Amino acid sequence: MNNNSFLLQISKALALALILGIGVSACGAGSQSWKEEVQLSDGKVIVIERETIHSRGGGEWASNSSGSKPEERKVRFSSLDRAGGKPEWRSTKKDSQTWPEKPLVLDVEAGQLIVISILSTSSACEIYSKYVHRNGVWVEEALPEKFEQRETNLMIRDGTDIPKFVDLKTKYKENSTNGYRGSLKRVGPSRQVCS
Repeated sequence: MNNNSFLLQISKALALALILGIGVSACGAGSQSWKEEVQLSDGKVIVIERETIHSRGGGEWASNSSGSKPEERKVRFSSLDRAGGKPEWRSTKKDSQTWPEKPLVLDVEAGQLIVISILSTSSACEIYSKYVHRNGVWVEEALPEKFEQRETNLMIRDGTDIPKFVDLKTKYKENSTNGYRGSLKRVGPSRQVCS
């Protein structure tokens, strides 16, 4: 092999690496949003807006080929015009890997919106948190160590290929057949879950 063909091969390899690098960095941050039907415990079905904001990073390429990780998760209640305005829940806690808590349950209790989320506290344990919308603000309300178990009614997955509108049937199929761990499919009966 002469020097010119060797240099040509090196140039092609560098150009390919540059193109791939630009493609990965372009999808490494941003946000995704979708509308989702949610059935409340009283049987009423509402439509909410969900958004996950991503940032660059997120661990090893072997387990995270997208080059991004969730930075913040939001739930907007645009169809509910309440006394405190149109509420928007935002994740406030992050685990040691800086991944935000994930909302799993949305409901109305005693006339107030609630969100129950989950957050990793270690490589083997997770904890649930409950937020109540009172007087226009979200307040964290301590969950007891044991409480009544409930099924997750929010979409568990928040990847880049979620449809712009998720109906109840699609969500039920996705949540029940995708091999998610039990702590994501059902909330409780313990505040902390360790495997």
